[in-house]
Amino acid sequence: MMTSTRHTLEGTWILDKTRSDWSMTPYLQTMEVDPLAIEAHEKGDLEADTFHTIHFLPGNRVQLIKRSRVNNDLVIDLELGMEQVEHLSPGQRPKTMIATADRARSFLEIQSTLQTMSNGTASVRDVKRLQHENGAVVLIQELTITNERTGASHSLQRTFLPYYDTPPHLVVEETEELHT
Repeated sequence: MMTSTRHTLEGTWILDKTRSDWSMTPYLQTMEVDPLAIEAHEKGDLEADTFHTIHFLPGNRVQLIKRSRVNNDLVIDLELGMEQVEHLSPGQRPKTMIATADRARSFLEIQSTLQTMSNGTASVRDVKRLQHENGAVVLIQELTITNERTGASHSLQRTFLPYYDTPPHLVVEETEELHT
């Protein structure tokens, strides 16, 4: 296991559930998600680790891979400074995103606008930045959502630790290798 200090956001990070307000429940409530779906999401988050992998790619691109019990390797690939539109299920709801990063790759911000479950509009600001704590480096995620229709807003801060091993969901089992 490699344990060198990170100087950029590049790499895999694991959510530290021992500190910060890591629960996505208030975020999902602001999005007007069904309470039963929120309960299932919370249960899944309690049972499984959450990983964020960040890659800065050639062509001024950034790729984020989010893995949790709910997100099975959700991949977001954005060109920095360029607005991108994708369509989400159900109903092909439009989601616009624009990402910016600093030259040192120690700060990444993604601004998004998407439809809520009740056909309103929500604005999301997702900031990821490196922070030094007691000689170690952590990733701090500051997530703010505002429901434009209801005026409800919620902010949360989550702490991620560097993860140097291959995330468990990407480990290929020997039996799988034999069958491919």
